[in-house]
Amino acid sequence: MSKKPERRRSQLGSLSPVAPMSGRVEVEQSAAEKPATIPATPPKVVAAAKAGTRKKIGYYGTQEDDTRIRAAFIAARNAGKHWRTLSDFQLEAVLAQVAQVEAELNGGRPFEGAPAHTLSPGRPLE
Repeated sequence: MSKKPERRRSQLGSLSPVAPMSGRVEVEQSAAEKPATIPATPPKVVAAAKAGTRKKIGYYGTQEDDTRIRAAFIAARNAGKHWRTLSDFQLEAVLAQVAQVEAELNGGRPFEGAPAHTLSPGRPLE
């Protein structure tokens, strides 16, 4: 009877896609080849994500709006902007609009907030 061949071990077995520098060898790049550094996520988005309080909020838009939003997000991400997900991109845009409305209508102070289900569901009656 022949002996089973020994199992070959991969050189990638000790590497982790999550842990940075867990056995990886970094190759030096010239300044022209280095990717742009990505700044940290804004504190409001990070705080909500860490607290586990993020909740899905939907809206309606046309297909043209949808493709335009996605294209803007992809272009911004490729340019080195700090958004990691489309959700972060949209959340920051909405919060910027909220801050503008608060400045115009509430003297720059945050609104107290409205509980869920205070808006009427569906389209407004005309």
